[in-house]
Amino acid sequence: MMKNIYLLAMTACSCLAFSQTTLTKAANDYLTGNSVNSKNLLGTPDNSSSGANTTFDNSALTDGTNVIAQVSTPTPADIATFPGTTVKFDDGNANLIYYKSSASQLEITGAVVSGATLNFIGDNGIFLKFPTSFGNTYTDTAKGTFTSTVASGLFKGTITTTADGTGLLLLGTKSYSNILRLKTVQTYNLYQSTDTNYLFAIGTLVSTFYTYYDNLNRYPLFTATTATISVPLLSINQTSNVAVGQASPTLATNAATVKNKVLVFPNPVIDELFFAGNFSNFDTLKVRSIDGKLLMIQPINLGKTNLSALPAGTYILQLSGKNEKDQTIQIIKK
Repeated sequence: MMKNIYLLAMTACSCLAFSQTTLTKAANDYLTGNSVNSKNLLGTPDNSSSGANTTFDNSALTDGTNVIAQVSTPTPADIATFPGTTVKFDDGNANLIYYKSSASQLEITGAVVSGATLNFIGDNGIFLKFPTSFGNTYTDTAKGTFTSTVASGLFKGTITTTADGTGLLLLGTKSYSNILRLKTVQTYNLYQSTDTNYLFAIGTLVSTFYTYYDNLNRYPLFTATTATISVPLLSINQTSNVAVGQASPTLATNAATVKNKVLVFPNPVIDELFFAGNFSNFDTLKVRSIDGKLLMIQPINLGKTNLSALPAGTYILQLSGKNEKDQTIQIIKK
């Protein structure tokens, strides 16, 4: 039972998804119909760096299993169970998270993991305020009930979110600039279901997670979570770590529009780069450095372009057309 509760709280926070250097409702709120291709990452995340203009070095992490997260509209039954819910998030690992989104903030209303439920019915926890930028910090209270097949009880505590870093993220073989890093700590005391005055805690749950956003993607590039549950009466003291990264950050888009997106191959590329998908309405290609500097402008001709003049590194391709919204794709040049 306690293992399920620990997973619930960890997942409720680690699945959150946003991305811009300044996080806003327009750019970073959940959109029904969105899907995000991600990977469970292997290795030990390094979240030790903080502050402005730093390097977050997680180049040692390697790819694990693929997962696809989905955002959908909650059903009437969902809303009845978790009052106020406006969006439902399936993280791709068989976990469901429920949120209430408003003009100024995003709140956690509930989570369902492995047959157990964490319900924030007593006090939704504010996870993110709009806007959030470097240096912002805020704390909110949260409480509710937990249920599982073997036991039930109450929880009460706080969630503190701090935008504590900016700079460059190295993730596996890729690098991302204009990063905003959020550190979120949730601390809950656990109580028996009869202890409605929250007088005698039987255990604690502490979860710390780091989420990295850039200015090109709606959803997070990388999330690393550490959670510890301690219940002395049951001799439980467990810690777990989870790391998830986007598999194709520039393709984290509304599922209804994926068919209109352009793909490129090979990536990494040596000389010629080829386009696939619906690229006929794009006529101009701009190549930018990872920090946004314009390096070259070329016409899109016959579904390919030659990048042999570029030195090895990471670049952003910007495709433009008269009747198309610009599309950006990140590539690696060998």
